[in-house]
Amino acid sequence: MVLNIAHRGGAGLRPENTLAAFRNAVALGCDGAELDVQLSRDGQVVVYHDFRLKAEITRDSAGAWIAPRAPCIKDLALAELRTFDIGRCRPGTRYAREHPRLEPVDGEHIPLLADVIAEAKKSRKPFRLFVELKTSFSNRSISAKPEALAEAAIAVLKAHDYLHQTILVGFDWPGLLHAKTIAPDVRCWFTTLPQSWFAKGRPPAQDDPPPRLALQALRHWARHGISPWAAGYDAVKHGGSILRAIKAAGGEGWFPYYRDATDEAVAQARSLGLDVGAWTVNDPADMRTLAARGLDAICTDRPDDLAALNLP
Repeated sequence: MVLNIAHRGGAGLRPENTLAAFRNAVALGCDGAELDVQLSRDGQVVVYHDFRLKAEITRDSAGAWIAPRAPCIKDLALAELRTFDIGRCRPGTRYAREHPRLEPVDGEHIPLLADVIAEAKKSRKPFRLFVELKTSFSNRSISAKPEALAEAAIAVLKAHDYLHQTILVGFDWPGLLHAKTIAPDVRCWFTTLPQSWFAKGRPPAQDDPPPRLALQALRHWARHGISPWAAGYDAVKHGGSILRAIKAAGGEGWFPYYRDATDEAVAQARSLGLDVGAWTVNDPADMRTLAARGLDAICTDRPDDLAALNLP
C-alpha cells in the first residue's frame, strides 16, 4: 500500500506548514505529513519552508503583507517569528494562482516541531512525519549548520517519543549523515534534485530548473564530485549512480522528484534494498502511475485527491 503523505501538511488545501494543515491531514486520514524544519536564532526547531519569510503568505502583526527579501528564519527569535500570520495567500501572486483550492485560516503562526508532533499523536492510526532538515548547501550563511539542525531535531523527536514514527529527508545530506551518527536507528530517505538538472541541455520547464549560472554551478560540482550537498557521496564516485551513492551513505530510502521515479530507477532502488517515495505529486494520473510502480509513499499537496483514487 502506498502511503499518502501530505506535503507541508497538504499545501493545496490549507496554509502550508501550519497546525491547521496538519490537523486537516490527520482529519483526512492521511498516513503522514511532510514538513520542513529550521532553527530560529534562539535555537528553537520551527516549521517553515523558505529560508526567508515568504512574502506571498506572510503578514505582520498589523496585518500588512511583508516586503520581499525579508529576514532569514535563522536571524529571528521564536517570539519574533510568532508575530507573523501565515494563514492565507497574498491575492494576485503566483503562489495564490498555484493554490486555488487553499482554504485560508487567519491567525495561523509558525509552529514548533513539538507542536506538529502533538497534532500527529491525535491520529487514530500511525501517522508518520517526513521531517525535512532544511539547510542551504549553496549559501551556508542563510540557514543553520546542517549538523546543528540535525542534533536539535533529533532531540525534539526523542523528547516527544516520536523518532520511531519519523523519516528524515533532505537535499543537504550532511544533516542526514550527522543524524545517523547520533541516532543510528533513525530512518533517512535521501532527497534528490531533479536529475534533468544534471543532464545535457536545458532541463524541461516542468522540472523548474534554477537560473543558468546556478545550474552551471550544480553541474560543475556534480561532475567533479565536490557537491556540497553530497558530503562526499557524489554519484560520480559510485559509477554515476545516485542510488548507489545513497546506499553507500547509509540511507534506507530514496526520495526523488516524482518524474525521476521511473520503472528502471525504482527497480534499481529495490535491488539495493532502498525504499522509494516521491515528491511532489499533484496530478491523479501521475499518482496512479507511481502507485503502480510500487512506491512506498507519495508526497502530495492534494492528499484528498490521492485518497479519492482508492489505490491498493
